[in-house]
Amino acid sequence: MLDENLPTFHLRPSSDNIKHNASVLLSQYGSDPTPAYSLRHPDPASPGSKNRYAVALYDSYNPEILYGEVLLIPDWTQPSLSQEDIRRNGGVPPAPQPILPSSFVIQLYNPDQQILVQQGVSRWSATPQWVFEMPQQSFRQPSISSIDRTQSDPTASETTPKLRFKWKKEGKLSKDYVCSLSGKNTNPDGSGRKNKEPDITLSIFKALKEITMYEPNLLRVEMEDPKGLEVVLLLSAIVIREVYNGQMRETFNVSDAPRRLSNERPPRKNSSDRTHRQRSDLPFLQTPPPPPSQRPPIQNQTPNPRPPPTDPRSQWEIDAETTRLKKQVEREEHERRRAEHAETKRVRKMLEDEERRARQKQIEIDKETERLKREFEREQRQAQRNTKPPLPVRPNASLQPNFAPSNYPQPPVQRPHSANPYLATGPYMQPPGGIGSSSTVFGGPSSSARPSKPSFFSRLGHSDHSGQRLSKKQSAVF
Repeated sequence: MLDENLPTFHLRPSSDNIKHNASVLLSQYGSDPTPAYSLRHPDPASPGSKNRYAVALYDSYNPEILYGEVLLIPDWTQPSLSQEDIRRNGGVPPAPQPILPSSFVIQLYNPDQQILVQQGVSRWSATPQWVFEMPQQSFRQPSISSIDRTQSDPTASETTPKLRFKWKKEGKLSKDYVCSLSGKNTNPDGSGRKNKEPDITLSIFKALKEITMYEPNLLRVEMEDPKGLEVVLLLSAIVIREVYNGQMRETFNVSDAPRRLSNERPPRKNSSDRTHRQRSDLPFLQTPPPPPSQRPPIQNQTPNPRPPPTDPRSQWEIDAETTRLKKQVEREEHERRRAEHAETKRVRKMLEDEERRARQKQIEIDKETERLKREFEREQRQAQRNTKPPLPVRPNASLQPNFAPSNYPQPPVQRPHSANPYLATGPYMQPPGGIGSSSTVFGGPSSSARPSKPSFFSRLGHSDHSGQRLSKKQSAVF
C-alpha cells in the first residue's frame, strides 16, 4: 500500500466461496477494507461461456445494480491444410488457437456508453500500454424544450470534448501499472509539443492486487461522471490482469482438444443386458393404466441449452467430435468383425480337433478289435490241438429206429398199488362182484392176486411175443 490515506481497492476472493467470482474491498484513512464492488464471471461449466471472456461489476450490497461489464471474444487462427499436421492430429485439422485481441470495449450503464480500450506499445520504453478516451460531458442539460429532448446524448455526440487516459507498464520486469491523464496541448494550432502539459497520474495498479487512486489528482479531472471514471479504471485494470497477464486458455475458457483415437480407452461394454436382467428380477406392477382422458400430455423435449456455434473454435470442436465418433464406430465395427472371425476360427479348430480325436479313437478301437480277434483265433487253434479223438460209432445204431427197444433184456415194470384203480383204499370203494374180500387198509393180503400184464415195450417185441395182443380195458365201476 502506497498511502493508507488514499482510497485503495483490494481484489479478494468472493465471500460466497464461488471460485469464478471475486470481491473488491475499499480502504481509506487506515480503515479496514469493506466491500465496495462485486466481480462476477460466467460459470465456466455453462456452454454459453466457452471460448470467450466476460466480467461484470456489481454493487456489493445491492446485487441488482450493474455498473459495467466487458465481453471479449478472441480471434482464431486459420486451420492448417498440411496433410502431415492432419495425419498427426488423427485425421482432422489442428485446432484453431485463440489470438490475443488488441482492444476491448467497456460497457457502462446509466448513462449508457461504450469505452474503447486499445492496446499499443510505448515509443520510448517499448512497454505495452492501453489507451482509452472518455467524454467530459455525460448527462444532458435540463431543458423544457422538446427540440433538446430529441437530440442525442452527449456521450454519443462527436462534438463532445473527450479526455485521453493511458495505462502503462512501469518497466519490462515490473508488475506495476500506472494510469495517467494525458496533458492538454496549450498550442492554439496544436502543431507543437513544447506547450503540452505533463501527464497527471490518477491510479497505480500495485502488483496486480491493489488499485490505489490519487484522490487529489482525480479532483483535477474535468468530468461530469467521476463514478464512471472509477468503474472504467477498475474494469480496465481487471481485464489487463486477467487477459493480458494470465493464461489464455483459462481466460477464454477454451476446452481441450478431443483425445486422439490411439489414446482412447476401449468402449465400455453395453449395460443394456445387465439392466434388462435387473429389471426382469423386479415384480410386475399391478397399477392399471390411466384412462385416455386422464393421461398427461406429452411434453416437448427441452432444447439444447448450448447456443449454435458463433466462432471457428466451436465449429472445429463439432467437426472434430463428429470425425472422432465416426472413427470410433469404424474401429468398433472392425473389432467386432475381427472378434467374429476369431470366434469362427476357434469353433472350426474345435470341431477339427474333435474329429481328429474321434478318428484316433476309432483307429484304436480297430486295433484292439484285430488284436482280440487274433488272440481268439490263437486260443481256438490251441483248443483244437488239445481236443481228444472222437469215439467209434456203435454197430446197428443207425438201422434201428429211435423208439425200438434194445437187445438187452429189460426188467418187468412193476406198477405201484396206488396206480391200480381197483385197489383204492377205503371201506366203501369195493369193486363189484366181490373181488377181494379183505381190505388192504387192515393189512390183509388179497386172496385172489391178478396176473401181471406185460409191459408196453414187451408187446412191441420180436416173434416170441407176437402172439399176445393188447386187450381192451374194462371199467371197474360200470
